[in-house]
Amino acid sequence: MRKLATAAFSFSAAIFLSRYALPYDWLLVCCAIIAVVSIAGLFLRGHARIRAIIILIALAVGFLWSYIYTAAFIKPAWLLDGDYFTVSAVVTGYPSPHTRGYRADVVIRQDTGPPVGARLYYYKETALEPGDIVEFHARFRRTDGVGDGERFDALSSRGVFLAAYVSGNIEVTGSASRIKYLPLRLAEAVADMAVHIFPGDISPLIRALIIGKQDHLNREPELSAVLSAAGIMHIVAISGMHVVFLIGFFGAVVRNRRLLAYVGIPVLFLFMAMTGFTPSVSRAVIMQVFLLSAPLFKRESDGITSLSASLLVLLIANPYSCASAGLQLSFSATLGIILFTDRINSGVSDYLRSKKVTRRKPVKAAITFITSSLATTIGALVFTLPLTIIHFGYVSLIAPITNLLALWAVAFAFPFGLASCILGFISGTIGAVAAYPATLAARYIIAVSRTLASIPYSVVYASNALVMFWLAFVYIMFTTLPALRARARQYLYPACITIILLIAVILISPLTPGARETSVTVLDVGQGLSVAITSGRHSALVDCGSISGEYAGAIAHEFFLNEGRVVIDLLVLTHFHEDHTNGAEFFLSRVKVGALAIPDPQGYYLSEGIISLARKRGTDIIYVTEAMRLTLGELTVMLYPPVGYGDENERGLSVLTLGPVCALITGDMNASAERSLLRYVELPRLDMLVVGHHGSKNSTSEELLGAVRPDIAAISVGYNSFGHPARETLDRLDLFNTAVYRTDETGHVAVRGR
Repeated sequence: MRKLATAAFSFSAAIFLSRYALPYDWLLVCCAIIAVVSIAGLFLRGHARIRAIIILIALAVGFLWSYIYTAAFIKPAWLLDGDYFTVSAVVTGYPSPHTRGYRADVVIRQDTGPPVGARLYYYKETALEPGDIVEFHARFRRTDGVGDGERFDALSSRGVFLAAYVSGNIEVTGSASRIKYLPLRLAEAVADMAVHIFPGDISPLIRALIIGKQDHLNREPELSAVLSAAGIMHIVAISGMHVVFLIGFFGAVVRNRRLLAYVGIPVLFLFMAMTGFTPSVSRAVIMQVFLLSAPLFKRESDGITSLSASLLVLLIANPYSCASAGLQLSFSATLGIILFTDRINSGVSDYLRSKKVTRRKPVKAAITFITSSLATTIGALVFTLPLTIIHFGYVSLIAPITNLLALWAVAFAFPFGLASCILGFISGTIGAVAAYPATLAARYIIAVSRTLASIPYSVVYASNALVMFWLAFVYIMFTTLPALRARARQYLYPACITIILLIAVILISPLTPGARETSVTVLDVGQGLSVAITSGRHSALVDCGSISGEYAGAIAHEFFLNEGRVVIDLLVLTHFHEDHTNGAEFFLSRVKVGALAIPDPQGYYLSEGIISLARKRGTDIIYVTEAMRLTLGELTVMLYPPVGYGDENERGLSVLTLGPVCALITGDMNASAERSLLRYVELPRLDMLVVGHHGSKNSTSEELLGAVRPDIAAISVGYNSFGHPARETLDRLDLFNTAVYRTDETGHVAVRGR
């Protein structure tokens, strides 16, 4: 069986190299070279010869399959890149809201060639269901260059290699096989039932927890931020953990291993189909099927073999699934648990037994539960921690404690929440009554997460070099000790040292050069705006939003946290468009904000959640209806009320800083509003102008430039279809000899005090 594991790991290594390291044209060359080199394995003897031949042949086959798959499925799809077509397609998933519209996955039918997976983007709400046959006219782009926040790894791992931007309407012309898409319809029905039988504050979490539907949870940025900061967001990313919980629930009811296999395997396949065959769930289900099937064939279950075989099956089906962050994390967590958890458990148990800590059964049971939970968490973190940093750029330091306190409740809430929804189809009343225990568990999970996430520095970011050095030290320390065959008690001193060093890192971070400077920094949030203002111990943020996929709230939080700021004085929102405010709730949930300054929201829907969360967090609300002067360290901050008329862009606030840094932020003002501002206030010469409306041709007028003559113009811009920044705006800035810095080219743009 271990020969299969060796072949699977070698094949997987070839797929990863094909995806991340080797050009497509080199794959056949590598295949041929390794195939020839494999002949040298015949000169070895015994197990070494067999192992070498297996590894080399599996590598060659991996390179060959990656080449064939790309040629057969991806190259034909990319031939459509940049063209406009009217096509017929089958909808393969339920639509979901997206920036400025909606999105849905489809499979495009071609007269010649294989079907092509595509992500459909459209603006007019259309009732679509899995299995619908639709016809539309669209512009196609390769997904390795798609914007709007879509990651190529997330799309390609699901077999989606094209993005289709619809122009006009989508016409439903028929329906494909209903049976094929029945699991997805069942999943949608279960998710809807969760809304009916669970309380409104709990149903978004339950929907995501039991079936992976995160659409409602995404509308609760504060809750999402709390789960993320506490390090337990993985509970709503349906993965191997949920599969283990599901089969564990059946295992508690069905004791016979053969009967469990006959019952459990069909249930697992149904669950995999209901979650849309995501790579992480598919990996876990395939692995569990191998483990459950072992008794049927009178074979011993082997975790490593089952894990590697499940990965092999997935990569044969779609080599690009290796790019899935979910699959990488799921596989790494399971591998770490298999390799390290039992060793950690046995080491701690032997130490406690040798010291005769206690013989009382309740105390012993509690200690066993705590040590086994910690061992599982540590085992899962060994390989997933570096991947988390690579994919998400941050680490939750509080995650081990959160998982220790909350995972038992997740193991309870998941199966009972799912069972409650199923009972709800029989009777809504029965389902609501049955949902009560799962509701209590969900409330407990949220309460624990909120408490722990509120601890300063519960999250640290990879951009903090000191944190990265600390993590490197931890890995070096705890990989060296096993090599030296250290005893259990010898781990105590390194553990204490790592904790002391972490505290030192947290204390030193605010003292790093630049952490207390006076500065105005335009953060790189893509197509949006977020400007950080700092002076001594005081700080403010102007706007916090992005519509090109960057998480403005997380970026702003990272900036302040890396300067040791967990509290800021002021958050200013110039107006309530998404590209200026959709990260504000996330930011408010992570950072203590003294006051929120806003224009009159006038019923704008984005303002409701922001104002409600600010009040809940104890933030003062300031409605700017007249000019206001605030002191922020060495800076004077002037807030000017809206001076324009018309749409939301013209009814926004303006922010002027005076002192060591003179900077002007006008939000999305156009030229007419800029002229009104000039009549309203006498503006000084500027060190920096934050260019209005991301460089729109209708902003940054000659009148404004002539009045303020900025040394630097900062344009906050990312991927967009608006043509920002406009050539006309750049020409006007050049006319006034203004140095232009764009966040999409230079990253953060900062001007520091003289």
